[in-house]
Amino acid sequence: MKRVVITVALLASCKDKPREQPPAPTPGSAAVVADAAPPSLDICKIGVAAIEKATCPTPEVRENLMKAKKSLDGVVQTVGQAQADPVQFQVMCAQLLLAIERDAKKAGCTLAVDAQQRTDIMATLDAWYARRTPVTQTGDAAADAVIAKIVAVRDATCECRDAACLERVDKQLVAIGTMPETAPQAARTLGSKLLEDAARCANRVRTVTDPAL
Repeated sequence: MKRVVITVALLASCKDKPREQPPAPTPGSAAVVADAAPPSLDICKIGVAAIEKATCPTPEVRENLMKAKKSLDGVVQTVGQAQADPVQFQVMCAQLLLAIERDAKKAGCTLAVDAQQRTDIMATLDAWYARRTPVTQTGDAAADAVIAKIVAVRDATCECRDAACLERVDKQLVAIGTMPETAPQAARTLGSKLLEDAARCANRVRTVTDPAL
């Protein structure tokens, strides 16, 4: 269950982040469209039920699968209590469910996820990973030059489909440099949001796209 351990570590790092209310966009800021309403699809509940109803070749293998279920239970309980963003909460459960399913398949188990549920889960993930922070000029030439480099790395990361690609893109990070001391706060905020985009895309490769991980 190596994949599950890695995924739990990635998801648990977000448990202390409270749900953020998006500020009103200003020139040069990172305006991200908020979800109109909490998602109606309860992926966390689907995941728990799918694991509980899973079929395995032996009782011993099933027992190991139930240990993985505890990981999902822990994420649901811990992150839920932290008042996480409802969409991000469901995405976390989807990522962990897929990780558990891949490990379970290697052990000969089949999780009870029907075709429609799988389609809905993947649609939720696709929408999450497709989020991109809009880019506007800040008015500071030096800061905007750095922003342009960050955008290039963000876009390259989001095109990656395997770990080898991520490693190549990571080497571009050192060429970005740092924000000039005179950079306005709007530029710093925008840069941080763009790097969050890149991290989200990299996380897709690590938890969903690349079967080698």
